[in-house]
Amino acid sequence: MTHHVPTVSIVVPLYNERANVAAVLGDLLVWARATLGAAFEIVVVDDGSSDGSIDVLPSAPELRVVRHEVNRGLTAALRTGFSAAKLELVTWVPSDGQIPPAAIGALLDAWHGDSMVISTYRHRPDGLVRTLMSRGARLFLRAAIGFDDQLEGIYLFQRALLDEIELVSTRSAGIVAFELAAKIRRRGLPIASTVIDCLPRMSGRSKVADARNIMTFLAELWTIRRSMS
Repeated sequence: MTHHVPTVSIVVPLYNERANVAAVLGDLLVWARATLGAAFEIVVVDDGSSDGSIDVLPSAPELRVVRHEVNRGLTAALRTGFSAAKLELVTWVPSDGQIPPAAIGALLDAWHGDSMVISTYRHRPDGLVRTLMSRGARLFLRAAIGFDDQLEGIYLFQRALLDEIELVSTRSAGIVAFELAAKIRRRGLPIASTVIDCLPRMSGRSKVADARNIMTFLAELWTIRRSMS
């Protein structure tokens, strides 16, 4: 029996990462060409960058760029990239260098026709505030939408699911991951899990590890809860 090799869309949200994005995409292209051959595309979503990030992107036939005229945040950038994706499976990596391309390989190794593959970190260099925020978020996710899986890192899912599942989150950084996973679980579809590495940022400071995101997160969580009732 011939093993099915899926095609993969890799979304890269980009916001003011001029110092990092060229190296990140360069490494990603090298890895993907060696590992996936011709069976991939990279969709860069420039989320209103103002630092000239768009000017340092490598030129490659596998790379497409979608642009937001103004900054709309990580979840909006991811959703734009997911919608633009054309291939069978969709995953993503940030443009700051924290997730190595090999993490995508770990997701693919764990995928056996599952609707989604989620990941946890082997180790993440977080401070106390970020750790406490993550634990609190898990409690809210369990109470509000019944999602009890541990989802920390990047993930992979079948592109066809976007034609079946209505996504309502738009603002809170990265909450679309939990919405998608919770709605897949609600349908009784299989979700696999794996462990990946998380590296320190190449340079600069995280744009999402901010306590100001908490109220937006809670408001969006309530919107997701209502959409699942």
